[in-house]
Amino acid sequence: MRVITASLISVLFSATLQADIDPSSLIKISDKVNPKCVEFYIYQDETYCSTKALSNNTKVNPDIKNYERQNITFDNRLWQAAWGQQSETITSVEYVPAGDNIDDWKELVTSQFIPNLQKKVTLAQYANSIIDNLQKTGLNPTISIIEDSAQQIIFEFRINAPTNMQQDELQKIILGNDGFYVLHYVIKKPDMGEKLREEWLKNIRKSSIKQ
Repeated sequence: MRVITASLISVLFSATLQADIDPSSLIKISDKVNPKCVEFYIYQDETYCSTKALSNNTKVNPDIKNYERQNITFDNRLWQAAWGQQSETITSVEYVPAGDNIDDWKELVTSQFIPNLQKKVTLAQYANSIIDNLQKTGLNPTISIIEDSAQQIIFEFRINAPTNMQQDELQKIILGNDGFYVLHYVIKKPDMGEKLREEWLKNIRKSSIKQ
């Protein structure tokens, strides 16, 4: 797993498009249109792609379009699927605002599927292990439980110091019949602020497991 927020936890167009991505170069994916793409973007819950590299994210596996196991609600910006992996133990897809560099991200959405984990631990046990491991990092995170039920847990953690580790993350964990589904939104700020927090809480709550 990449050395980013998701791995830390496992230590256990808007009106203006981002950067220089030209919307006229994007193709909307459908059952009738399935071009040979090299980059994939999400806008207003629809998938678009480009047949040539438009961003500064390199070596994106074109199979990434098949990895996603969740219906993710983003904000009104264009987001790019910038990195992904699929294995027997975990499937992950990472998204950044179009034009941003995955290796120097400022905002990140990560979707994960962990198959069969529900056979080993409860949702509460898994969430508690994540929180315990966060507390053991020595980064003194501020952790808030936002929602806690047998089927879904949402929490936030904020890291204020050191400066290079500052971040504020919302995370949702869902119990599925076939495993746990995890969705993260993280920004490199010690506090995302109430407006952004409300927006992304609404987004992650609206997001769902693909059927």
